[in-house]
Amino acid sequence: MSQPISFDWAIAPETPDTFFSEYFEKKPMLIKRGQPGYFADLLSYAEIDRVVSTMGLNHPEINVTKSDGNITPADFAYETGQIDPVRVNQLFADGATVILSGLHERLPQLARYCRAVEAVMSARVQTNIYMTPPGNQGFNPHYDSHDVLVLQISGSKEWRIYGTPVELPLNDQGFERGMDVGEEVQRFVLEPGDTLYLPRGVAHDAVATDETSLHITTGLMFRTWADVLAEAVIAKAHREPAMRRALPPGFANHGADLGAYDDTFKELMNLLADAPAGKLLAGFREDFLTGRVPRVEGQMAQLAALDTLTIDSRVGGRPHLVYALHMETEEEQVRLSCQGAEIVMPDFASSAMEFCLTTPEFRLGDMGGELDDAGKLVLAKRLIREGLMQVL
Repeated sequence: MSQPISFDWAIAPETPDTFFSEYFEKKPMLIKRGQPGYFADLLSYAEIDRVVSTMGLNHPEINVTKSDGNITPADFAYETGQIDPVRVNQLFADGATVILSGLHERLPQLARYCRAVEAVMSARVQTNIYMTPPGNQGFNPHYDSHDVLVLQISGSKEWRIYGTPVELPLNDQGFERGMDVGEEVQRFVLEPGDTLYLPRGVAHDAVATDETSLHITTGLMFRTWADVLAEAVIAKAHREPAMRRALPPGFANHGADLGAYDDTFKELMNLLADAPAGKLLAGFREDFLTGRVPRVEGQMAQLAALDTLTIDSRVGGRPHLVYALHMETEEEQVRLSCQGAEIVMPDFASSAMEFCLTTPEFRLGDMGGELDDAGKLVLAKRLIREGLMQVL
């Protein structure tokens, strides 16, 4: 691959600054590259064939759909849920779209891509792979309840963009059949190597051209300020008896004046005015950090290399780490949270720890911070054992 996998790479030549200021949660972003092989190392038809035909996947890891058809799991899967690869391929040959969900959990290159985007977004990232035969489409016009970043791998699709029936919908505001998607506002063909960003709520559909289309839809699963507010209510209710009082007896009876409680509700809302946003966000950050499962390719070999590690070894932090360092002054220690692990070290090791996590390659003896050579070896071995560093 000509460039390392990263979010910057996925949206180049646009920059993250431009993306977040002009497009994010605002409008679609189309990047036409004219470089058909740009995403070739992420996925291929041959790899899809191997996954579908030999990996023994289950529904809904694989799904099959057609916009004008009525395909059910019984058409391509056994009663156990395991898919029948022969039937999947037959349906595809007859014009159905094959969807592979969560393939980033099985293919290392897709896992690396998702980790790179997660590190930028502070959000869970997933992939859905769509393979559509020529002239066919998998879905009628609809919107998604999460933002998507589409990478066209091979073939091409004509995309049509409509209105925004629900601006930035929540997960429970999914598209419903019969919704008015508005007039078509944009039409274009996504070709190999192109990228498309769509904010959640923007209605769209896509039809394969005269060649089979293969693309990756990257789902960006953001938490919202509504989640923070809901958490604030729960946290405040644990401290404020007024928020724990029962609703007025008889409020559900016919003729009850429900408007009479507006002032009470406003008083309760005022209790949230001093909710500590920083503390609430810290909780969401901790959930994200602890729920981020390690992806440690080659870890067995890394542990085997520890016996020969020296101060002259070339090492570096694993790519796309997301971490938090907490200084605990009274205990004179620093606590590292990363990939579900917690590592506690003396506080004088904090700058060396951060250097190790953020530097992709260095001679171990050149580690930044205040540790002596023996301390550098101890720290490097601990971080390698935890899958946060690697011997290069």
